[in-house]
Amino acid sequence: MRLFPDLKTFLEIEIGGFHLTIAWYAILIVGGAVLAYYISLRNAKKIGYGKELLEDYFLMMMPLAILGARVWYVLFDWASFASEPIRVFYIWEGGLAIHGGLLTGIIFSYFFFRARGVNILRIGDCIMPNVLIAQAIGRWGNFMNQEAYGGIVDASYFEHFPNFIRDTMFIDGAYRQPMFLIEGIGNIIGFILIVTLFKRFLRKKNGDMIFAYVIWYGIVRFIVEIYRTDALYAGSLKIAQITSIVFVLVGLLGLAGVFDKLLKHVYPFKKEKPVVLFDADGTLIDTQQLIFDSFRHTFATLKPEIVLSDEDLLPFMGPPLYESLAKYFDASEVDHALEVYREFNHGKHDAYVKAIHHAKELLQYLKDNDYEIGVVSSKMHWLVDQGLSESGLSDFFDVIIGREDVTNYKPNPEPLLLACKEMRVSHDDLIYVGDAPSDVMAAKNMGAVSIAFIHDIRNKEALSKTNPSYMVYDLIEIKEILKEDRTWNELVM
Repeated sequence: MRLFPDLKTFLEIEIGGFHLTIAWYAILIVGGAVLAYYISLRNAKKIGYGKELLEDYFLMMMPLAILGARVWYVLFDWASFASEPIRVFYIWEGGLAIHGGLLTGIIFSYFFFRARGVNILRIGDCIMPNVLIAQAIGRWGNFMNQEAYGGIVDASYFEHFPNFIRDTMFIDGAYRQPMFLIEGIGNIIGFILIVTLFKRFLRKKNGDMIFAYVIWYGIVRFIVEIYRTDALYAGSLKIAQITSIVFVLVGLLGLAGVFDKLLKHVYPFKKEKPVVLFDADGTLIDTQQLIFDSFRHTFATLKPEIVLSDEDLLPFMGPPLYESLAKYFDASEVDHALEVYREFNHGKHDAYVKAIHHAKELLQYLKDNDYEIGVVSSKMHWLVDQGLSESGLSDFFDVIIGREDVTNYKPNPEPLLLACKEMRVSHDDLIYVGDAPSDVMAAKNMGAVSIAFIHDIRNKEALSKTNPSYMVYDLIEIKEILKEDRTWNELVM
């Protein structure tokens, strides 16, 4: 086994008749793709997508993109392979055209994400800017293969470059411009600008990060191709420049919203009705006084020295019961405190419970207009069912998620994601309505629209600090929000 036996080779293994060579070209291309994958995975988790989706996507897309890049290169440089066609398969020698890989990846992505009910524009915003990092690293594979270079220059051109770059850029008896490096630097600059300034100040809708990528890379590649002397041609025209012009035009039209208008009835530009999920207590069902009295009974029974005001009890609305009691009781005491709380709460439940003002009217409107609706609560499932039944609201919902249905509770988005999964709908267009900070944060933690319902004005300040998408004082106000012409997810990443 030999490491770095020559410029192009990373590792060479020879045992008996077995001979294996791993080229730097392969290491750097795959390494760049893996880094882009992990950045994309981190971004995707912010909008509710995890490892399974991205892993399946990457493992299928990567070989297809490499195949597409190779086919594109061979098509436009067939003269180099015609006399020895078997060399078409010698991919380690170099010869991948990134535009072919990108087009193949885009086509595959369309079918892959559509089949899984995922908005390709939204998930694409999480992925595409990171391709610039992969490309920048992959260009060093071209460097090791002595590809992607420009015209002849004097040795003085490399005065401020490391010697290994100067020496490797000595090709066919002359020093060459390191266009691989210039393009790589341009890609890194583009990545930084897109994920910072563009995302913060210019991004307006799903897909804008994709369009920013194709514009930036189109411009960088067009400029680089002016100086490259090992480019692919179609007649007298450089293929990469033609493709780059198309990229820039597509990106500009996308940012301008042209596709949203022309393809407004076609996936992925078609605007879908949002899924609307509700918290139960304090949002649909008025149980605040029951909860307050249940806590007061628990403390009067077990810790009479602690007297809690309504203001003290407001933060108890929303978080799981165990979490609230654990602030006052030792770990060994919490289970007994839960028993005392639940005995009082369940015994008095039906006497206290009633529907929130205008809850039934809003739910009827949603049902009449074919919205998918559900309930996500931190209470036990059966108790949510009982509360909805006592309030006359139980017939409206497609799904109900309770405390025992999940492992992680709000503000973790797991309950919201489970609701969408059980309803067999995408969570890319989701609104969650709740009256507690944990409700707002659960929505924000998966990039969904959050509506904070101010059932008790004393809770307004705490809800305001979570910066919800909307704040309403009457549930019926949500009808007007739903009439807005927008895509129903937050621009987060």
